Amino acid sequence: MSTLILYLALFGLLFTVGVPVVLSLAAAAVVMLLANGLDLLIFAQKFMVSMDNYGLTAMLFFILAGEIMNGGGMTRRIVAAVSKLVKGIPGGLAIITLVSCALFAAINGSAIATAIAIGSIMYPAMVKQGYSPAFSAATIAAGGIIGPIIPPSIPMIVYGSTTGDSVAALFTGGFLLGILMTLGEVVVAYLVSKKRGYGVNVPEIDFGNTKGIAWALIFPVLIMVLITAGIMTPTETSAMAVMYAWVVGAFIYKEFKFRDFPAMVVRAMKSSGAVMAIVGAATAVAWVLTYARIPQQVTELMVSTISAPSVFLIITFLILFIVGMIMDLTPAILILTPIFVGPVAAFHIDPIFFGVFFCATLTAGLITPPVGTLIYIGCSMSNRSLTEVVKELIPFIFAVYAALFAAVIFPEIITFIPKNILHLYGG
Repeated sequence: MSTLILYLALFGLLFTVGVPVVLSLAAAAVVMLLANGLDLLIFAQKFMVSMDNYGLTAMLFFILAGEIMNGGGMTRRIVAAVSKLVKGIPGGLAIITLVSCALFAAINGSAIATAIAIGSIMYPAMVKQGYSPAFSAATIAAGGIIGPIIPPSIPMIVYGSTTGDSVAALFTGGFLLGILMTLGEVVVAYLVSKKRGYGVNVPEIDFGNTKGIAWALIFPVLIMVLITAGIMTPTETSAMAVMYAWVVGAFIYKEFKFRDFPAMVVRAMKSSGAVMAIVGAATAVAWVLTYARIPQQVTELMVSTISAPSVFLIITFLILFIVGMIMDLTPAILILTPIFVGPVAAFHIDPIFFGVFFCATLTAGLITPPVGTLIYIGCSMSNRSLTEVVKELIPFIFAVYAALFAAVIFPEIITFIPKNILHLYGG
């Protein structure tokens, strides 16, 4: 356990003083290699090998598909279509924001991309219609976390690539949970808006025409069918998503501008490149922890001290809750996954249930202070303080964790579609 303590102390120190996550992970990996008398070339080897992962290519393409959706008019049409469904309802714009985030998430898979894409359209509209800037920012941040839960999901791609579990099963396992979280957030938005009078007796905002909306609504359905039917792998589907978004934006909507494409590619490469660098450093850390038999020791400790799977899940939730508060999503998945895989098997917990629960709980950390990335996006968007935005986020946070607890009590929320309907896995 001394290796684990060394890692936690060093990483925690570097992270606390503001060293970037990837450098904190790399430094921790190097020190642990030296402490165990291992060659530093192992770090370079593990870093490079982790890059050579076909499955992770999907991350770049899904992010790029989201960029093209924004530039090609698809995102705006989704918002316009949803706005017609909630006309005259208290909190209408907040509900539009959350539902649009869910629909955008069904194509993109990234929390940050979802919040920025929908927020760029909805934040000015909400403030214009009298919603407070802090509540508007909180609503956008809350909607953003649906991105990594409703399929496709970039965190689930990373998790599946680490454990070898079916990415298609993980994707479909997150579907009902993502819908449940969205509904919980919609209820919160409605109740808060009704109490404050948001969206009542105010002029409607025109988000533009919905001509050709069917092409946008078919998109997420097409992605899910291709993956779950086994017609394409998630990586192949992500590449197809880029082509689909481009064809629709350029030739059907005729809003896609080819001069903007290089900038879209650069933004997508920066986003995925940052994640890949973290993947490389975290893979090296995970290898050293495995070399030091940390996962086996954790498994033995948990099996000997915990009597029931339910207790294990509660302890796991508390650990993930704390880690999600202080660490970004991708490194948390890569570092914790090897440690938890052993106990999950020992307690005979459904691996797809655990994978979705694991990713969703860590994702909730994106709106949990002090490090929640989506909180800072909301603060930047609204020019409001962290305290103001977090205060408005609290009801949404309760709704998200209520959905997670419901999934623990009723695991079928996660397992029913992939196991019982699509038969993507057994056991």
